[in-house]
Amino acid sequence: MMAFKMGSLFTARNRAGARGLALIALTLASASALAQPVAGPSAGNAGAEILEEIIVTAQKRAERLQDVPVPVTAVSGDALLDQNQLRAQDFFSSVPGLGLQFMNGRSNLTIRGVTTGPATGNPTVGYTIDDVPYGSSVGIAGLFGAAPDLDPGDLARIEVLRGPQGTLYGASSIGGLVKYVTVKPSMTDFAGTVGGGLQTVSGGHRPGYNLRGNLNIPLSDVFAVRASAFTRRDAGYIDNVVTGKRGVNQSDVSGGRLSALWQPSNALSVELSALYQDTDINGSSNVDTALPRYNRQSDQIGAGASRWKNQIYSAVVNADLGDSQLTSVTSYIYNPSVDNVDFSASGLTAALPLIYPVGINPMAALLHQEYSTKKLTQEVRLMTPIGDNVDWLVGAFYTNENSHYMIQARATDPANGTVHGVPILWRDKLEFAEYAGFTDVTVRFTDQFDVQVGARWSSNKQDLRHRQWNFDQPAGLFTDPTSKDHALTYLLTPRFKLSADHMFYGRLATGYRPGGPNAVCNDARVPCQYRSDKTKNYEIGAKGDFYGRLLSYDLSFYHIDWRDIQLTQVSPDATYNYNTNASRARSRGIELSLEARPTDGLTLALWGAWTDATLRAGFSEPSAVYAAAGDRLPYSNRFSARFSVDHESALTEDLQLLMGGSVSYVGNRKGEFVPTRQEAPLRQTYPGYAQLDLHLGVKSEDWKVNLSIQNVTNRRGVTGGGYNNQTTFNRYWLNYIRPRTLGLSFEKSF
Repeated sequence: MMAFKMGSLFTARNRAGARGLALIALTLASASALAQPVAGPSAGNAGAEILEEIIVTAQKRAERLQDVPVPVTAVSGDALLDQNQLRAQDFFSSVPGLGLQFMNGRSNLTIRGVTTGPATGNPTVGYTIDDVPYGSSVGIAGLFGAAPDLDPGDLARIEVLRGPQGTLYGASSIGGLVKYVTVKPSMTDFAGTVGGGLQTVSGGHRPGYNLRGNLNIPLSDVFAVRASAFTRRDAGYIDNVVTGKRGVNQSDVSGGRLSALWQPSNALSVELSALYQDTDINGSSNVDTALPRYNRQSDQIGAGASRWKNQIYSAVVNADLGDSQLTSVTSYIYNPSVDNVDFSASGLTAALPLIYPVGINPMAALLHQEYSTKKLTQEVRLMTPIGDNVDWLVGAFYTNENSHYMIQARATDPANGTVHGVPILWRDKLEFAEYAGFTDVTVRFTDQFDVQVGARWSSNKQDLRHRQWNFDQPAGLFTDPTSKDHALTYLLTPRFKLSADHMFYGRLATGYRPGGPNAVCNDARVPCQYRSDKTKNYEIGAKGDFYGRLLSYDLSFYHIDWRDIQLTQVSPDATYNYNTNASRARSRGIELSLEARPTDGLTLALWGAWTDATLRAGFSEPSAVYAAAGDRLPYSNRFSARFSVDHESALTEDLQLLMGGSVSYVGNRKGEFVPTRQEAPLRQTYPGYAQLDLHLGVKSEDWKVNLSIQNVTNRRGVTGGGYNNQTTFNRYWLNYIRPRTLGLSFEKSF
């Protein structure tokens, strides 16, 4: 029997989310920045609206953005709609300081460069929807640490918190956190909105469209219901030369949300909500650069399609207890998904004709993956004053996650996609349970100076059930490893208010992501579990306004130490991979935002980030990838920036003209680490690029029409893929930003 190394299949599984279970190839031997557009440039608000205070909940309480001693980006749902930024990647790709990879239809973020690529460890960026943790704490769930792709018509705002957030938000936020805040039901008015639009993409096969609507119904003075629904088709613009299909990366997304708010008094409120979303992607967005045109791919028959669903049910209770406030957040989440990846460039393909002698040479390989996570969470927290100068927050958190993972490496006929066999089959189940307690105390020494101190202790237990069958091991391999881990995170934040309009702060904050069990181990040279890794952030910053918010600024300097990095290594006999802890890294940088309002209705904004994210120690030779001290971390851009102009003026007494534009720049980035020292010079480089967006609109009190052009110059900015990108397994496959896109949208309120 021919043997060959299957490290690439292992990496595929890790990239698809199974980072914690590092088994592969048994018997196979050798094959914003600081953008603040809620009331600024993106929103395109009139002068009176521009001066409204921006309120965020970054610290689990409502505060002015300018008072929060945390670097936060905030953008409203209305601002996204005005510019036809309907997908998650449309917004995140234009925020300086964020790294964006678009993989299997999902937007994957890195913040401040904290990542070694999706193949190693668990997620580094956390997400919440109305304080409900989204996705799984571990990679086996298959969401790749991906950002939720919610319709902006149902969002009040998105908040991006940069730097580790482990004390208030727990696991898997070592780089930062993204908070989605939805629109709440209102007891005051019966109201609703209907809207939609069309889009065309340069080189696209057919137009895309979107429709949405929401309705707020106050059923009494104390009870209201809000319902929303949407459907969207993102136009496909990549043609497959193997199947002959055009626009294969077309995607269809639909969903809805139902929420009910009961508020019998000012002292009590109960909100129940249910969210459902279904995403169906016809094919991948890979572009094969070996082909003559930039919008062509060569994915095999049956590859590229993916589908996933989101179901989120939650109950949020707020109770005023005199001077104290008690909050309870209960949720249940179900996230099933399916992916099909072209695996034909892997080492497995060459051996398939020997494994299945059906007269086809060469054969193709398809990686079929199914994931699902059922997750229950409960958080209870109490905010209470102690005397006149101390605010105390104390809380407890629990989560129980049951994740299932199934992988099939299928041998197929490249001519028609017929499946001739399944040389690799895995079925895994992981139960993750975590308990945590946290506290946060703010002491006001004077009206100008206060200090915030916080800590969180977390403990988790994981039980893995691994079942594997290989073509030459029909009896299978069955293991049931477990792991236990705990972590302590903390923060210290002194803040000095020079005046009501100017604030300086320092911040020491830590974060962690859980470790987990290894499916195959011997407790000697191969550990049976890998530990959590941790980040520690040292930061100083300043925020303020001049001349009644005529000019605003937000500045921060940071230094992040990252230790015990989770890493994939190769077993001593080179037959399988496993996860362990090794190496350390550093990220340091400067982030600056300036926003000016020289006249009524005109907003100018300039913001940017410089990031230096590098390894401080290299990876050892047995690791599945090679890197040396000083190498840049994957997808981190040294410099990124954005300049925008937005203006609103009166056309008539009832009509307002909205116009604006922005130029975003993303600096050059490095791709993922390569397998060996000899291949280090071949590590992929992604050149920097600039993107120009324009929008023009007219609105009245109850309707609005917008015309937008994204990527006006039709730039081909590279976001991922290439050498050693084993999500696609082909060095010639790259991912690009979307070509020039023209959108027309309308909205009617009643």
